[in-house]
Amino acid sequence: MSTRLGVNHYPRYGERIAPATLRRVLIEPIPNRLQPASGDSPLRLCDLDERTWESLPEEAVAALAELVVERVGVGCARRAFDDTQCPRPPKDMRLGDLPLEHRTYLCLSREGFDKDFASLGDHTIGEVLSLRSFGPRCLVDLLSALETVLGRQSEGDPRLAAAAERLAALPEAARVYADDPRFGKTIRALDVEATTAADLAKRLLRRRHVPPDPGFAARQIDQLCAGMEDAANLTIEEELIRIFASGVVDRNRDILLGYYGWTDGKQHTLSEIGDRFGITRERTRQICAKLIRRHKHPERIFAPVVERALAFVQRRTPCAAPQMALHLAGEGLTAVGMGVEGLVVAAALLQRPVGFSVEWLGMARRRRVGLVVAEGDAELAATAIEVARREIYYHGIATLEHVCGQVAQRVRGRSKEQVVAGAVEALPGFVWLDRKERWFRVGSIAKHGLPKTIEKVLSVAGEVSVGVLRDAMRRNRRLWREVPPERVLLEFCRQLPAVRVEGKRIIGDPPKDWKKALTGVEARLVETLMTHGPVMDRGQLEDLCVSGGMNRFSFHAFLAWSPVIAQFGHSVYGLLGASATAGQLKSLSSRRRASRLAHRVLESHGRTGDGRVWLKYRLSKAASTYAVITIPAALKDVVRGRFQLVGPEGDVIGALATKDGRAWGLGAFLRKQGVQIDDTIIVTLDLDRRTATVALCPSEERPPGD
Repeated sequence: MSTRLGVNHYPRYGERIAPATLRRVLIEPIPNRLQPASGDSPLRLCDLDERTWESLPEEAVAALAELVVERVGVGCARRAFDDTQCPRPPKDMRLGDLPLEHRTYLCLSREGFDKDFASLGDHTIGEVLSLRSFGPRCLVDLLSALETVLGRQSEGDPRLAAAAERLAALPEAARVYADDPRFGKTIRALDVEATTAADLAKRLLRRRHVPPDPGFAARQIDQLCAGMEDAANLTIEEELIRIFASGVVDRNRDILLGYYGWTDGKQHTLSEIGDRFGITRERTRQICAKLIRRHKHPERIFAPVVERALAFVQRRTPCAAPQMALHLAGEGLTAVGMGVEGLVVAAALLQRPVGFSVEWLGMARRRRVGLVVAEGDAELAATAIEVARREIYYHGIATLEHVCGQVAQRVRGRSKEQVVAGAVEALPGFVWLDRKERWFRVGSIAKHGLPKTIEKVLSVAGEVSVGVLRDAMRRNRRLWREVPPERVLLEFCRQLPAVRVEGKRIIGDPPKDWKKALTGVEARLVETLMTHGPVMDRGQLEDLCVSGGMNRFSFHAFLAWSPVIAQFGHSVYGLLGASATAGQLKSLSSRRRASRLAHRVLESHGRTGDGRVWLKYRLSKAASTYAVITIPAALKDVVRGRFQLVGPEGDVIGALATKDGRAWGLGAFLRKQGVQIDDTIIVTLDLDRRTATVALCPSEERPPGD
């Protein structure tokens, strides 16, 4: 021991004054009075390396050395180096080879480092400082001597250069900051002045900073690179757990993970988590908030998986939220079924921009449609849902082109077919019937239209061909402006319950009861035809129905559009699926012609003394039903356009429209007066005032001014 009494005390000429290992607490500038006169920029305590002896006198170096020890003492008191590894001495170096102060040597020797000096690299600075009687001065003494030796041996260390080049080649290195919760500690330990991993690699390659132990630094950089590369292979929840829950006590960690659903993919309420752990709702909120707010700059945290998931979702919009969750799982981005809403929460925690939103559209709460749409497309998607639901509700079937057309009229200049298609496909029960022609149905919405038509047709006919079904649909031109193709109808029927398709035949299985499928006028029409038909002359059928209390206008309306009624010839109607021979049809037509009386509706016409036009009509069955009258050819060019319709007492009752020798608009007057066949009406037209006066009169009464 006595041989060490003559060793120079710290600082020793030619050695470092400020150890690079302690750089993080030595970055403050040195006093101006001690700055070298020829310096281009002010020196900091961490810049005091071996070259300092050449630029400053020994008195200034001694003063600076005391400042270094003092500053390290303050920094170490804050436990700043508990996780900083000591430089590892070379394998062949012994403790006695370093020119240490006597106290430093004794403390280390007492702990056995004189027998295995290389094991010093297995300890942290905090552990070394905790040695008995080993203070900041001993630490600076040890590190300055050891780093000087290591620096001389490691000039241009190839391992460190290779590791730095590997780090510089990683594209993500520029996005990993020194305050990153996963990788920042390694960056700061290697170079406290590096702002990012890329900056660390740059400083090492340019030798702006030389680590005291290049071998250890190279291993640390290799681990940093491996960790950054492995980070891209995690799931969303694993990435979030490592960012926000690393180094947290188990109970608080479980509370955080449970609240955000990072273990089961489902977010839970504060009350649920509080009840699970026996704490209040407010305490649960405080714990989660504290853990989330640990990071001052969440927008700089390296989170490649969350960013990749956000980009993945944005590329696939629009899409139903449940389907998007399946896509995320299929892509390997989540292992617990985390959905889009959980991803949005994660983006908010990391302050990442979200280029989409989850819109809950058009349904009752228990059956809402969660739709993921790009920014700015929420209104368009909501309109598409509304239009599609209305079309399916009333028709049972629709085409995407028709929905797009309706949406374009309501949201002008913003219709996007992809958004409309995605929104429609998100509806529960959506099924493509023909992808090429883009016919679809939505089983959860369809109530009327095609499902009801098929039910009615099969309840009356039992079974029909697809061609007969299309003909039945064509009868209602207001509902079916475009009748679906045969293949679409057959596919629709295949998906219906209690319906069987054999080739092009559609069969009710089991047979349906028409009394349950039909109501009102339609049921009475079918009942009359079943009793007296099933094929009848129109006039006979009308007389039976009207005499049974049916409104004449309702009779003609249902006879014209009901899918269970078929026309077999001129004024010959019957039940859909009924059979009638040519002889039967000829017999019905002959009887109709024989029973029909010669009947002239327009009896006479003329002008009054003041120039008004009068028209006298004796109503036929058709005229009294449809309220359509003819204009004489001689007056067709004079009587045209619209006239205000006035009753016999001078009250306005509507409008009379004329065109191409026909006039209509008398229906309200005829119904109000309760006119019958062969009743006479007189219409007087004032061409200047554009009025038409209508009155019911006995057939023998003379027209006005006649």
